[in-house]
Amino acid sequence: MPLSDHEQRLLDEIEQALYAEDPKFASSVRSVRRRSRLRTAVVTSVLGVLVGLACVLVGLVTNLIVLSVVGFVLVVGACGYLVQRLRPSSPTPDSARDAHPSAGPARTQRPGGLRGRMEERLRKRFDES
Repeated sequence: MPLSDHEQRLLDEIEQALYAEDPKFASSVRSVRRRSRLRTAVVTSVLGVLVGLACVLVGLVTNLIVLSVVGFVLVVGACGYLVQRLRPSSPTPDSARDAHPSAGPARTQRPGGLRGRMEERLRKRFDES
């Protein structure tokens, strides 16, 4: 069950507070989580490719074209899933600051994304006038 917007904002605030209070602990937890997720994705993808290849071979031997097509789709899907999981995720506030040290102090991320930033800009414009 997905989190509500309010719960997601609270979780984001807690996470940002953790990064601010103890960045070493936060980075170690983040790296362990990434490794376990990556390992799970690799195992799942390898199993998907093996099952897909088995379906293709069985389909070719028994002349079941549908089984071969399903196996091929499974192989392509497993490879696509692995590639998607191997792509680097969006940078965290710590890594973004480390990547551009001359950019000055890092801004804190506000929950709400694009909508929140647009509302804040609109408020600033009305405050200036």
